[in-house]
Amino acid sequence: MGENKQLKDCQEIRYTWRIENFTRSNVLKLYSGIFEVNGCRWRLLTFPKGNGVEYLSVYLDVADKDSLPDGWSRTAKFTINLINQMNSTLSVKKDTEHQFKARESDWGFTSFYPLGKLHDKYGGYLVDGTCVIEAEVSVTHVSPVSSDKPSDSPVPIDRSVSQPVDLDDVESIYMKAESFLKSISKESTTSVSDATCAAPLFKDYAILAKGRFIELISLPLDDMVDPKHETAMIESLSILGDNLSLFSDEQAKQIMQLKDNFPTTIQNWRDSFKVKVSCRRSLSTFEKTKILLEDSVNTEKDIKTKLEELKIREEELKVQLETLQNENRRLREERVDVSKQTQQIYALAEEQASKIEGKEVEMDLANKNLEDLKSNWASMKSLFV
Repeated sequence: MGENKQLKDCQEIRYTWRIENFTRSNVLKLYSGIFEVNGCRWRLLTFPKGNGVEYLSVYLDVADKDSLPDGWSRTAKFTINLINQMNSTLSVKKDTEHQFKARESDWGFTSFYPLGKLHDKYGGYLVDGTCVIEAEVSVTHVSPVSSDKPSDSPVPIDRSVSQPVDLDDVESIYMKAESFLKSISKESTTSVSDATCAAPLFKDYAILAKGRFIELISLPLDDMVDPKHETAMIESLSILGDNLSLFSDEQAKQIMQLKDNFPTTIQNWRDSFKVKVSCRRSLSTFEKTKILLEDSVNTEKDIKTKLEELKIREEELKVQLETLQNENRRLREERVDVSKQTQQIYALAEEQASKIEGKEVEMDLANKNLEDLKSNWASMKSLFV
């Protein structure tokens, strides 16, 4: 989808390209519809997955280069704008100037915007799979200059010959006609200055706008930030603002207030949503930090408990050590006393041992004599008994 809008004068055109299902596109490159600036036909070219880089690539392309005469060239100043659909102040804009010719029929930005940031669901550049790219184009030089001049007389439509259909031509004519109808519609609306002329110029169109407005106003505000719904609401309010007779006085008052406040309301919603997302990220980060802190505190608590247990055990061991030391001291003292006694007994034994030297031999002789005496006694006894 695309639409063009004249800026300043006929030398500059703004073309808006809405690419739906952008995230599901598997094609290497996409072309926009064709739009004209000063008789020159242009279109936008984008590489959704990047032209050999991890960036969105966007170019301005000469749409009818294959049908232009040899040696053609055209110079254009142009700006390409990647629209942030949640916060317009974050839209990305780049501009350049280039002389287009046969060997350089497209020109633009290979590394326009990082794909990672483009596909961030909270970034605002892709909303419901839709990407919006704007181009502002002004042509400063054309060679060779076309000699065709528009005719003031009506041009008959020739239906007698069947020719191959050029869809680019059809698209270009369609956009010209649509732009023309929008311009005359605005002129017709603004030219009605008579306050007594309450009847709308396009009653049926106003009734359709009312029906569409009723459908839109019944949607949740969250759905209204969809660019399609937002655009439809703005268009409906613009029409209904000139057809207030379709509503009660109170409803008409609310229609005018909504018409004035709706863009601000949507922008406030987007700003608030962005703040909400930012806060949610901060809260999520805080929750993760909180969990880490709780784990760290619990670990420290376990260590503290073990240290307390070790301290109690240490005190118990100190008591045991003191008891052992006392026992050791007592035994040492007791051994000293026993050692003194042992020394005295040893001295006595040593003294006595020196005195009994030779007593064993003497005792052996005494024992032998005793045995001999007993033997003699027994022999004598046997003679008489």
